[in-house]
Amino acid sequence: MKTDPKRMDELSKNAFAPIYPLIARQIVSATGIKKGVCIDLGTGPAALSIALAKITDLKIYSLDIEKEMCKLAEKNIFQEGLSEVIDVVQADVHNIPYRNNFADLVVSRGSIPFWKDLSTAFKEIYRILKPEGTAYVGGGFGSLHLKNEIIKKLEDDEYFPKNFPPKINVEKLESTIIKSAIKNYTIKNDDSGLWILIEKD
Repeated sequence: MKTDPKRMDELSKNAFAPIYPLIARQIVSATGIKKGVCIDLGTGPAALSIALAKITDLKIYSLDIEKEMCKLAEKNIFQEGLSEVIDVVQADVHNIPYRNNFADLVVSRGSIPFWKDLSTAFKEIYRILKPEGTAYVGGGFGSLHLKNEIIKKLEDDEYFPKNFPPKINVEKLESTIIKSAIKNYTIKNDDSGLWILIEKD
């Protein structure tokens, strides 16, 4: 599945704009983490990182594999005056460039369909989490109302329907998590979307 960085950036600032503050609040509510180190995997235009930075004291590292996307993320972060709080790093989820036990919180919204090897990615997420750290990764719109509103708004959009991420098979996802030797996890599949919460003992 190919991405169009400029179109994704435009969507994040317009049709998708309301979902990021809501998802950021849901992450904080679910994890209770408001300070420490946060890694945002597949950050795209950094909309989720920016939303989290506005309601927490987290130091955030926004990772994306695409160079052009990283440049757009840096621009957006600078425009929000958050360059000292959020660092953009070009990196691959399958080889996260941080030491073991580095992050208090790992987040990702919408990047799982782009991961080539789910097991490797989940092992990397678990590796970089600190003991008692939490990952909140998955996809969704934060609420059914916002999802329906956005889909209706973009039904005639040339880019969106063709590039809408395919539904993730929940059973396959859970099987992959188990094979990755992750024991303490919860799969949340509700109106907010499909999210995996992983806690490291």
